[in-house]
Amino acid sequence: INAEYMGVIMADLKAFEQRAQEAEALVAYLEGELKKLREAAEAEAVQRLTKENQELKSKVAEAKNKLRAAEIANGKLQVPLPGETPAAATKSAPAAKAATAAAPAAAAPAATAKPAGKTEKDATKAEKPAEAKADKGEKKAKDAKPAKDAAPKKEAAEPAAEKLDVSRVAFKVGKVVDAKRHPEAEKLYLETIDLGEAQPRTVLSGLADHIPLDQLQGRLVVLCTNLKPRKMRGIESQAMIMCANNGEKVEIIDPPAGSVPGDKIVFPGYPGEPDAELNPKKMIFEAVQPDLKTDDKCVATYKGSPFTLSGKGVCKVQTLINSSVK
Repeated sequence: INAEYMGVIMADLKAFEQRAQEAEALVAYLEGELKKLREAAEAEAVQRLTKENQELKSKVAEAKNKLRAAEIANGKLQVPLPGETPAAATKSAPAAKAATAAAPAAAAPAATAKPAGKTEKDATKAEKPAEAKADKGEKKAKDAKPAKDAAPKKEAAEPAAEKLDVSRVAFKVGKVVDAKRHPEAEKLYLETIDLGEAQPRTVLSGLADHIPLDQLQGRLVVLCTNLKPRKMRGIESQAMIMCANNGEKVEIIDPPAGSVPGDKIVFPGYPGEPDAELNPKKMIFEAVQPDLKTDDKCVATYKGSPFTLSGKGVCKVQTLINSSVK
């Protein structure tokens, strides 16, 4: 009986040990699954926060650009930070010139006073140059008056005459005929681009860190074509390739299928002919650019109006949504 009883006890102990091992294995498995869930949740949170951070950066940059454009439109002088392009300064020279011209006129009457201790003849002699000076000062003051009066009229007329939207900026389709690195700047590409004109244009772009050269050769791109040409490292750039940029990644804007060099891009709701050449002092492109962005379908837009080629479609990027276009 004792032997049988001990056998039962041993069998129960083995069963308990087996169950304990199974429980430990189950606990280890659950801990592993819990760790995976935690890691997945952390990765998702990091991705979400990164995306939100990028969107906030984009909104802050957009708000800064709009504020700068508004200040410039109101004639407020812009003081550039190191590395920034100086903004066009508002001018108050006409008023200063008028004040300078008026000063001799105010001072001239004092010169006509008769000097103490002089004879009448001497006083008469002294009065003649003084009168001449007074006449000269009055003439300057008269000449200065139109400039002084003209300043308010000009300020009053400009807001009504100026239309500040994307219709003043020229965008066209171009084909990259040749692309290579700038001989003196490793971050710049030097491209020859066919815009359907008599001669191709030379374009410099800072895409060397973002787009491989083989992806540019023979590619159709969208360009801003009425910016004032400017030299970069000794070579003049005659247009600008338009890209989407989210602060970390850059993608070239692609025109729709069937596009050819020289095709003009329009914006529904914004009619009008673009300027022959944008005046850099008026900063028109800088005022328009903050509203250039891709939508949630990767379509390039201005205030929601897509970059459109009549009868062919809209311009898009590969993956970047809600990103700045410049």
